[in-house]
Amino acid sequence: MKSLPGEQGAQRELSPRQHQILSMLRAGKVNKEIATELGIGLGTVKQHVVALFKKLDVSNRAMAVSRGMQMQPAARAENVPSLVSEALLEYRPCVVLSVALPESAPQALGRKMQQVLAAFAFDHDALFLARKGHAGDLIFGVQRATEQDLFLALRAARTVVGEIAVTDVQSTGLRGALTAGLAIASMNRTGGWSGEAIASIAIAQGRELANNAMPGQLAIAQGAGELLRVLNPNSPGPVPASLPFATAERVPWQPGGAESPPLGRDAELLRIDALLEQAAAGSGTMLLLAGETGMGKSRLCRYVVGRIIAAGGKVHHFVCRPDGDAAIPYVSPSGDCVAQSALFECLAGEPAGRPEAVIVDDCHFLPPEELERLSRAAAAAPGKFVLLTARRFADAGARPAHSIRLGRLEPREIERIAATTLGRSKTPARIESIVRRAAGVPLFALELARQRKPDMLPLSLRVLIGSRMDGLKLDRAVLRKIARARSAWDAARLARELNEPLEAVQTSIALAVASGVLNLDADGKLRFAHPLLRQAIDLAGVE
Repeated sequence: MKSLPGEQGAQRELSPRQHQILSMLRAGKVNKEIATELGIGLGTVKQHVVALFKKLDVSNRAMAVSRGMQMQPAARAENVPSLVSEALLEYRPCVVLSVALPESAPQALGRKMQQVLAAFAFDHDALFLARKGHAGDLIFGVQRATEQDLFLALRAARTVVGEIAVTDVQSTGLRGALTAGLAIASMNRTGGWSGEAIASIAIAQGRELANNAMPGQLAIAQGAGELLRVLNPNSPGPVPASLPFATAERVPWQPGGAESPPLGRDAELLRIDALLEQAAAGSGTMLLLAGETGMGKSRLCRYVVGRIIAAGGKVHHFVCRPDGDAAIPYVSPSGDCVAQSALFECLAGEPAGRPEAVIVDDCHFLPPEELERLSRAAAAAPGKFVLLTARRFADAGARPAHSIRLGRLEPREIERIAATTLGRSKTPARIESIVRRAAGVPLFALELARQRKPDMLPLSLRVLIGSRMDGLKLDRAVLRKIARARSAWDAARLARELNEPLEAVQTSIALAVASGVLNLDADGKLRFAHPLLRQAIDLAGVE
C-alpha cells in the first residue's frame, strides 16, 4: 500500500510520550483514563492529543488511530513474529480468593454465589474459575497486577456475603481462603493474559485452605498475610490467621503505639515537625507529599498521625483506592467505605480548639478532576494541617503552601535501614548487597533485609514492581532480552537478536526510556534505571 504524504516523517517526529498516547487511543481509552494511567493532568493529556493530531494532520481520534496503523512498519516475512501478537510465558505475582459452599447447599444459593464472583471478575480484571460443588476461585494480578489486588480480593469476599443475601453466613457453611504467590501464565507482549495457559500452586493452596476453614471464616495464608503487612497503608499489626466473611473488607489491624520516625528522612521530618508546631498553634496549612512507590509516603503519614494524637489532637485519615466506583473512592483506616462528602465535611468544618489534621494518602488513584477539587478544598480548610500524598501531582489545582518530593536515599541511609532490620544477622557482605540492589529506595531495602534467602526477590517487591510495569504496557520481549544480556546492548543488536525491524524496536525502547524503566547512555547502550527492575523482569521469564 502506498504511504500517505508525510506519514513517514510524522512517525519520526512523534515523541515517545506521543507514541505512548497514540497506543492508548488505539486501545479506546478516553482522556481521563490516559491521565490516570500515566499520572499526568487532564489538561496535559489534552495538550498532547492536540499536538498529536497536528503532527498526524488529522482532526479526530478515529483518524489518528487509522493514520497510526498506517504508520506501522511494513508487513514482515511470515517467519518473523509480530511485536504485539506473540505470547510469552511469565511468572506472575497473583492473589487468589477461593470460596466454597457445602454440596448440600441449595442449588440456587450456589448458582448465585458463582454469578457474583463472575461479575466481580468482569468488573475488576480478575479471572474466574468455576468449580463443581458450589465453589469458585478469583485470580487477581494476571491480567494486570496492582498494589490493590489483596484489597479487591477482600472486597470480593465481603461482596459475596452481601449479594447472596444471607444474615447468618456461618449457617450456610460458606468457607473461604485468601492466598498469594506466583502463577505461570501466557501473556501478550505488551501485557494482559493471552488466554492460553495459567497455573499456580496458590490456587491449589487456596482450595485446600477453604475446604478446611471454619464455616463463615476466610482463612489467610502466610503469603497473603505478608503482602497485607507490606501493602496496607495504615498502622500494621499482627495479621490474623482467619477472619469472619462479614468483616473481610476491614482487616482488624491492632492499633499499636506511635511509630518511630522513618529512617533516612531527617530533613523532611524537620520540615514536617515545624508545620505540625504551626498546626498546634491553630495555624492551618496544606502539604503535598510526592514520591514513587516505596519512598515512605505512608510511613510519614503514620508519623503525622502519631504526633497529632500525642499532642491531644484529632486526625481524619483517608486512603484512596481504585475500585471503579467513583462515588466512594475514599476508604478510612478501618477499611470502611465512606461517602465523598465525609472527607469534604472534615476539610470544611471549623477546628475544635485542638490540633486537627486531615490526611489523604495515595491521591494518585483519584481522577484528575477529583484531585483538583480536593486540592482546592484542602487549601481552603480553616485552621487544619492537611496532608495529601501521591506518586506525583499535576500542575492543576490550588497551589500548596508547602510541598516535599521524596527522592532516593543516600547509600549511608540505606545501610542504616538494612543494618537496623537485619539486627544480629547483619554482615558487611549482606548489607553491601542490599545497598546495591535497593539503589536508594527505602522500602526495597527493608523488604530485602527481611528476605530469608538473600538473592531472591520477595513476593512483595514482585507485586510492587509488577504493578508499576503492567501500567506502562511496555514490550516484555524487549525488556527480557536486555535484562538477560551480560553486557549493555544497543538498539541495532537488540533488533538482530529479536529478529525484529529496527524501527519497531526503537519505538519500544523509546517508550521504556520515556517511562523511566530504561536509561540510554551517550553511546546508545541500554541499561535498567533500577537493578531490581532488571532482576524482576529476568525472574519473570519462563523458557
